[in-house]
Amino acid sequence: IIMKEIQMFEPMVNHLESQGYEILEQHKGHEHGTDLVAQKDGKQLLIELKGSSAAKDVDFGTVIYQIMKQMKISGEEYAIGVTKDYETLVSRCMMPLQKLKIRMFMISENGVSQL
Repeated sequence: IIMKEIQMFEPMVNHLESQGYEILEQHKGHEHGTDLVAQKDGKQLLIELKGSSAAKDVDFGTVIYQIMKQMKISGEEYAIGVTKDYETLVSRCMMPLQKLKIRMFMISENGVSQL
């Protein structure tokens, strides 16, 4: 199932709001800025999204770079949201992503799960 990045915003926003987050920013398409910025308990969560792609390995590397270059302020939290077709790549990189304290979300039309 192909899911474009633009289609990922609604399920991700719904998930965050259900978890008590307030959405501060949404940057869709080619707008500059972190894709989603949410806040809960005074902490900001910055999320980069990556939709379905023919070049999954390249795009997965890109989304990791995009979130890592946002990692400037301690006290903020960071996450990546990807579609199900990145599952194999995510499983291979789970340990280093956890060491970097980057949370992983799997997004589909049915909703969002945190890995």
